[in-house]
Amino acid sequence: MGTKHPRWRDRIGIEQTGVLREGAGLKPDIVIRHPGGLPVVIETEYSPARTVESDARARLGKMLQGDGRPIEQSIALRIPNNLAAGNQQDLEQSINDASLEFCVFSGDPKHPARWPEHGWIQGGIDDLAACIELAALSEDRIAEGLEILELKISQAANLLRDHCAERPAQLELIASKLHQEDGIQTTRMAMAIIANALIFQTAIAGTGNKDRSFVIKILDDLRGKTGRIPKINVMRHWYSILDEINYWPIFKIASNLLASVPDRVAQMILERMLELSSELTELGTTSQHDLSGRMFQRLISDRKFLATFYTLPSSAALLAELAVARLDTDWSDKEAVKALRIADFACGTGALLNAAYQAVLSRYRRHSGDDRELHAAMMEATLVGSDIMPAATHLTASVLSSVHPEVPFASTSIITLPYGEQPAHTGQPTALGALDLIGEETTIPLFGTGQERLSGSGSGNDRRIDIPHGGFDLVIMNPPFTRPTNHEVADVPVPSFAGFATKEDEQKAMSRKLNRIRRPGMAGHGNAGLASNFMDIAHVKLKSAGGVLALVLPASFLQGDSWASARRMLEEHYRDVAIISIAATGTTDCAFSADTGMAEVLIVANRKDNNRDNNENANRNVLFVNLFHRPRSILEAVAIAWTVGRLPSAGERFGPISVGMGERLGCYIRGTLDEMGSAGLRSPETAEAAAALVRGELQLPRRSESLSLPICRLDDLGRRGLLDRDINGTAAGTARGPFHIISLYPGQIPTYPALWRHEARRETRLIVGPDSVAEVRSGNRQQAVAAWQNTSSRLHFTRDFRVNSQPLAACMTPEPSIGGRAWPNFLCQEEPWETPLVLWANTTLGLMAFWWIGTRQHQGRAALTISRLPALTVLDPRRLSDGQLEQAKTIFDAFRNRELLPANEAWRDDVRQALDRAVLMDLLGLPEDMMESLDLLRLQWCAEPSVHGGKGTAPP
Repeated sequence: MGTKHPRWRDRIGIEQTGVLREGAGLKPDIVIRHPGGLPVVIETEYSPARTVESDARARLGKMLQGDGRPIEQSIALRIPNNLAAGNQQDLEQSINDASLEFCVFSGDPKHPARWPEHGWIQGGIDDLAACIELAALSEDRIAEGLEILELKISQAANLLRDHCAERPAQLELIASKLHQEDGIQTTRMAMAIIANALIFQTAIAGTGNKDRSFVIKILDDLRGKTGRIPKINVMRHWYSILDEINYWPIFKIASNLLASVPDRVAQMILERMLELSSELTELGTTSQHDLSGRMFQRLISDRKFLATFYTLPSSAALLAELAVARLDTDWSDKEAVKALRIADFACGTGALLNAAYQAVLSRYRRHSGDDRELHAAMMEATLVGSDIMPAATHLTASVLSSVHPEVPFASTSIITLPYGEQPAHTGQPTALGALDLIGEETTIPLFGTGQERLSGSGSGNDRRIDIPHGGFDLVIMNPPFTRPTNHEVADVPVPSFAGFATKEDEQKAMSRKLNRIRRPGMAGHGNAGLASNFMDIAHVKLKSAGGVLALVLPASFLQGDSWASARRMLEEHYRDVAIISIAATGTTDCAFSADTGMAEVLIVANRKDNNRDNNENANRNVLFVNLFHRPRSILEAVAIAWTVGRLPSAGERFGPISVGMGERLGCYIRGTLDEMGSAGLRSPETAEAAAALVRGELQLPRRSESLSLPICRLDDLGRRGLLDRDINGTAAGTARGPFHIISLYPGQIPTYPALWRHEARRETRLIVGPDSVAEVRSGNRQQAVAAWQNTSSRLHFTRDFRVNSQPLAACMTPEPSIGGRAWPNFLCQEEPWETPLVLWANTTLGLMAFWWIGTRQHQGRAALTISRLPALTVLDPRRLSDGQLEQAKTIFDAFRNRELLPANEAWRDDVRQALDRAVLMDLLGLPEDMMESLDLLRLQWCAEPSVHGGKGTAPP
């Protein structure tokens, strides 16, 4: 074990007495005093190890004799019996080859938490070492530290704002240092940066320059004669740190901010910060645990438009572990590890970049390397991060620096990029932040976080940074999600560029520049949002053979029509695609970021070697990993990544994701990029059935053979109607469509009836009457007639299907009408086809077909754009006989006035189930003995969180 971490070698105690304060005779099997963390006890026993768990539990709450630190985490380890009988000369190799079983206990000694709750983690000695490292970091203490940090920073911000209430220019000066507008969030952000520097100073106190002529002091040593801490003392000390050692990322921007704080209030703020530093030191938490980053998410201004959401530490660990495991690197070779290049071009507070760094260092340590030897090279060259917020890049650089605070370095490659309108002398009228990197291989940062990048000219922007195309081994990002289009935010011209108070003409100039950057084959699409453009950045920067792509994306990536180019890019240029999603109730619980309010997915893939991989059919294969909940800890996230990494590259189409023996955390499904509906499901059998429908097969649970169905795509049978904006929309203040849409009053007989809105109480039967009138705009009579002829029909399909409140996927109006945003038209080539289509669409299989290709961004909903609607899988009426078409009319007449329950209640809807029997058995002639299996499939589908959305109408 001593070879698995360079600083464990003299910190491991084995069966020593006098270790625990509570009993001199107690002999823990192994005690590891992890540097910077809590001590961890490991109790060992050969299998079946009947007492090892009770031994491990008994160690919780005990205190170490030497330093009085409590045992908050213990590990029970089951050792295979063959190690006891093995040759002692080969013992080390035998241990390295052994499959170990272990679990972790933590918390209240009387009622300890066990992880996993059931069974045992299975892994090798490296996995055990990683588990020990993570167990040494107390999640409870980190949470407590976060509360303290937030309280003290809020107090400091309030002090400053109260003091400057009559001097707003002072607050504006501080905001200008962060390139933001003044406000309470900006003030808190400034205080967070100053606090971060003071906490870091505490962590590195006692270190110094090479000849020890300068030594960093703790904050308490900077008190003046009055006993207070003068601002000037802190400033001088920070300047000395910058001159003698560096640590530019931490102390430069903090110095600029503190210099702008009036002396009197600065003294009070520094006293608060001393209290903060002392309390965090007592807890044993430092900025290494990303406290500032976690809180920083709550401080981000303009979040509606910048859409920068903080990646939760457990989510970051999961994505980073999955990605770093794919790097083709000799982890025992220091120079090979140093040569890696890892980037996050939307780094925010550095959660993902830090998680990737930790995953790299962990692997190097497991190969007996001392990761301190890597730190300077990693900070200077390996780790590349960029953002448009100076405070974000400060926190990213400081979090990374804190991994080894005692190791100095020169410059970093964590940079703040220009954004918005630029000064004339730059030669770049408009800057897009990282998006400029799609076409550029160098950049001039607004300022960097290394001393060299801030020196030189007075503006500090004379040094170009190389960010070459094809130069990165891993690009890992959680990019912003906002759209450049303004369909949803009418008072903001270009929402994605509305952050930082950019003006209207500035936003439009930025949008035009982005359009010029776009090229055929790129993933970027205006309706998909900026996240798709960031995918283009990753693609051009990754090495062309084996480079690893790792992204957090909105769930709309899976099925959204505007994301089609991005999915095509994955199919053409990437292999071994893995998509991780969360099959839980509620969009927040389905997100890997904090506060997004929308479902997200993790994407991990390797770039193909185009000379070798292009002809491999297996490259289309996708591994869908559907977790039942978001990882609850970093340890659980890492263990999930181990499990996913050990799945065979081929084999069973689906199976469980289990951590330990019996702790099921999800399932996996093997599919293709055409089967994106497999993401976010709890029941693999449901995915199997839905995917088979597209192929014209009815694959039911508990049946070994599938049944053939007459199936086709909807667009094989006709065409969709007009987009709603082409009916009543406006563009740039002028009419785009020929109609106004107004409400239909009782008794009115309109010339142009319309079914325009959703109203669930009206939509329980197959026949739905119009609810609106399309009133012709002045001077648009001819256009109105043309639009009516081009779009009116009786058959309508829903677009935004609220599966847990609306019963119908399609409906018929009594007479032809215009369909709107909620109910677009579909015009069949033959009128008799409308009846079988509306019947099929409202069977359980028809509902599943819609849900399968719909965007499930929000729970209980499946949405299709009007351009995606033609891909819907439907019954093929061309393959029905005349007699069957007449039978369809009979069935329709029998059901037209019967009321259906919302789609998610199909499991208890007698009418829906009768409709299933009528269509499948009476119309299509399928055997009755398949109905029991269909009942089970219906129940499984209704039990999916994405179907019921957490409503009480879900199956019990």
